[in-house]
Amino acid sequence: MESSSLLQARAQIRLDRDLLQRLSTRAPLRLLLQTLAEWLLIAALMMTATHAEHAAVSALCILLIAGRQHALLILMHEYAHHQFSRKRAWLNDMLGDALAALPFFLTVHGFRRNHMPHHRHVKTEADTNWASALTVSRYQFPKSRTQTYAEMAKHALGWYTLKELKHYAVDAGMAVDLPPAVRRFRIAHAIFVLALVAYFDLWWTVLLYWIVPLTTFLVGILYVRDVSEHFGMPSEGIAGARTMLGNRVERLFFCPHGINFHTEHHLYPSVPFHHLESLHEALRKDDYYRLHAVIAQGYLTGMVDQLAHGRGASKPSAPEAGDAAAPLP
Repeated sequence: MESSSLLQARAQIRLDRDLLQRLSTRAPLRLLLQTLAEWLLIAALMMTATHAEHAAVSALCILLIAGRQHALLILMHEYAHHQFSRKRAWLNDMLGDALAALPFFLTVHGFRRNHMPHHRHVKTEADTNWASALTVSRYQFPKSRTQTYAEMAKHALGWYTLKELKHYAVDAGMAVDLPPAVRRFRIAHAIFVLALVAYFDLWWTVLLYWIVPLTTFLVGILYVRDVSEHFGMPSEGIAGARTMLGNRVERLFFCPHGINFHTEHHLYPSVPFHHLESLHEALRKDDYYRLHAVIAQGYLTGMVDQLAHGRGASKPSAPEAGDAAAPLP
């Protein structure tokens, strides 16, 4: 059962049903091709950095790879919502695991199990991601701009990486207590990838251009995107989510594939990533949406201002910093 705030918002919004049905149409081929395109971009960046043999080029490629890793995680979120196929759920999850989840030590099944309660009970005690994040000082707002930028930098430098990986892979249960078929596929996938890396002697390439961006810049990107979605809001907004409007650089790193339209996603999770901007444009014509939606212009500007002045996240007593993390996409 979804939260009452979501149900009330949908009841107030006047959105054409035929339009919503069209926007909710799955496009499995587009999802698959987009996923493969991200891998092609990552491979091209790895090859560029390897052949350039220049520290500045390597650093830039590592940053850009982190952005594409984030894009893959956003697409993994699409597989978790069965946007490839609900009828062939086994194929949906197998593709999502092989191409977007297992490279990050996650599984679609585990992510979905963790993510769906967040949709049903967003920003309530039953939303375990939200409740656990509120016990961590870095997710408590308001914070000054200096404090917020400092937290972003600490994440990007790997200060919280081990805690984050432990939370996502173990504490949040995204890679534990899995069905036998998922466990077998995970083992087979690991053997295949390790054999491939060994055969082509790609150990240093994988370490430098997959593990390093994953444990540094990607963690920083995820923190920025995580706090943008539900934390430090000046008001609760529609279903407690914030929509972000970023510039081109911010869209490249913080909000690929429409993830910035987070209010829209919570209202209508059936709408796939490539239609979220169209959904946003349709909702902007609705009086209730215009009055109640929380929208920020710029991740490093408008959103930081809201984090400094908002009252979206209450401070629990006796926080224990570092015990938990906000949810992945």
